[in-house]
Amino acid sequence: MDAHPDGLKFSLYFNFLKGNAKVPQMPETSLRLRELLASEHASLEQVTRLLHSNPPLAAYLLQFAESPLLRGSRPGINLQEVISRLGLKHLNNLVLTFTIHHMLSQTDPVLLKVFRTRWNASLLCASYCACLSQQLTRLPLEDAMLAGLVQDIGSLPVIDEVENWSGKVPTEVELMALCDELSANVGVIVLTSWNLPQPFIECARLRGQWEREHAVPADLIDVVQVARCLAAGADSDLVRLPAWQQLVGQRTGEFTPAQLRGTIDEPVRFWFKLLGGKGA
Repeated sequence: MDAHPDGLKFSLYFNFLKGNAKVPQMPETSLRLRELLASEHASLEQVTRLLHSNPPLAAYLLQFAESPLLRGSRPGINLQEVISRLGLKHLNNLVLTFTIHHMLSQTDPVLLKVFRTRWNASLLCASYCACLSQQLTRLPLEDAMLAGLVQDIGSLPVIDEVENWSGKVPTEVELMALCDELSANVGVIVLTSWNLPQPFIECARLRGQWEREHAVPADLIDVVQVARCLAAGADSDLVRLPAWQQLVGQRTGEFTPAQLRGTIDEPVRFWFKLLGGKGA
């Protein structure tokens, strides 16, 4: 990296604050779906046609016919039936999940590797969030899953902007550290520009504020923080987190992270595979 590693960090962050850096737009299919769903005249047939126009997305959504979101589905269910059974909120979140993955245009091997590593981690976090929401909260599964996915969305434009840096391309370790430092603030900029609801923006902004405390009940930020620790295997750190205490409540003395992981391990693997995760 540059002789002064902070130079890249401050340059990038300054560019985002001034509006000079490229903030990714909401993926086109997600944007078109949102616009369609906002219309009072939108029909199920119109939504189905839109999604059929993107065959990889349609194939992705059909996988959810066998997911816990659509319990009791019969074999051979078609896309329109999947859409109808999912409901529009589930559908909106799943389409955004799929399309974000295709937003990065980088071909540099270091940048691409870091993006894939962080995206995979976000998919694993989202998988844990989905299971935690069902196991320990009354929060909607689809909201928890999306929160886990977008909590590190700020890394994507950071990686993209590194290409414009006049110095040497940072190493993989340096770029990971840079993303860790800037993801929260840049994520707020991205999610605000996408007009996502405030709870999702807060999940990005507070993703690393581990000492955060608040009144009960547990919220999406608690779920995201606990999911990140579980995904990293950081049990010793997890038990000291206020977020862990929020989720587990009165069982903090008897309920361990290892026990929780054992309970949700299989459904986490299911969601991770369904979301397109690799390797974990």
